[in-house]
Amino acid sequence: MIYDNLKKNKNNIVEVQNKVIIHFVKGPYVEIKGSTNSEYKVEFIDNKTDKIYYSTTIKNNCWCKCSIEYCVEWKIKIYENDKLWYEYIYNAKGKRVYIAMDSKALGDSLAWVAYVEEFRKKHQCEVIASTFMNDMFIEQYPNITFTTPGIAVENLYAMYCVGLFYNNDSSVNLFKNPIDPKTQTMQKMCSDILGLDFVEVRTKIKKRNVKIDPTLKQVCIGVFGTAQSKFWNNPTGWQDVVDWLNNKGYTVKLLSKEGDDYMGNKLPNGVIQHPNGPLELVMDEMLKSKAFIGIGSGLSWLSWSLNVPTVLISGFSYDWAEMKDCYRISAPRGKCEGCFNRLRLDAGDWNWCPDHKGTDRQFECTKSITSEMVIKELEKFL
Repeated sequence: MIYDNLKKNKNNIVEVQNKVIIHFVKGPYVEIKGSTNSEYKVEFIDNKTDKIYYSTTIKNNCWCKCSIEYCVEWKIKIYENDKLWYEYIYNAKGKRVYIAMDSKALGDSLAWVAYVEEFRKKHQCEVIASTFMNDMFIEQYPNITFTTPGIAVENLYAMYCVGLFYNNDSSVNLFKNPIDPKTQTMQKMCSDILGLDFVEVRTKIKKRNVKIDPTLKQVCIGVFGTAQSKFWNNPTGWQDVVDWLNNKGYTVKLLSKEGDDYMGNKLPNGVIQHPNGPLELVMDEMLKSKAFIGIGSGLSWLSWSLNVPTVLISGFSYDWAEMKDCYRISAPRGKCEGCFNRLRLDAGDWNWCPDHKGTDRQFECTKSITSEMVIKELEKFL
């Protein structure tokens, strides 16, 4: 039995030490393998603050893991018989890191992908990323390997999932989101998870070869979203704005693919509806336009990504929730607003209005946004 724990070499006899296995796939993981029987105290420490997030004791041929899945510059200390036996500091340089986008939404992907590249540059690592629209990004980020969601990726040093994660009781899962993402901008939700300092970064998307006529007076609009609370619920708002644009000589193209009377919402008169087709053709129409006017939806993020002047009308979110570089129209002071940043959206309730549903104040936030408020922003650059 003693010999089982010994190994001969040419000079002497040395004890075989147990082997430590460490990775950071959905949280820091430590496994100690080997035949030397011993107990080890393992500490998972934030290397920047020296805060110990988790500590436990394991034996050889056992493993332990900290539940925190977002990126932390970990320092792992392992003690044997109260003496420091092994220490390791997170270092992703040259290693394979997988970053998975947990959302299929266009706006989420456009908000987040830029920070995958920022992570790669910071850590000088090999990044594999999965999104549900890889074709939008693959040409613009040649140093990132894009893969299909759900495909197994091997030989990883670390893995992070980007999204808004909840517990069963609808509280935010703070093991996956270090800060309540509803209280942060859409982009900062991603930079928080990836351990990056937040600076607004415009995501690069596939280039389009569009011949732009500088004399073309065209404005695009997007009036539909995935919940009624996202809509501009002023009953005459869109029509007033379209009439104003038409009177100024602008052609107004509707880029939303939903038809008239979708979920009870009527289309304004005086618009040309863009036919259903590839997203690339929507991008072309945006690029030919003097502006895009939309709500808190993916089309507004697409317009912003293309660097088209973007007018964003929203009351269900606070005015800091989306991109900064836009013309933002919010609910007037004193009106209800920001439910999306205060509560969990019930995606199964189309008429979700958690504060005033069923009352005359339902959707007050956007009902109170007037066409004059939107036109005032348009007059700044049209």
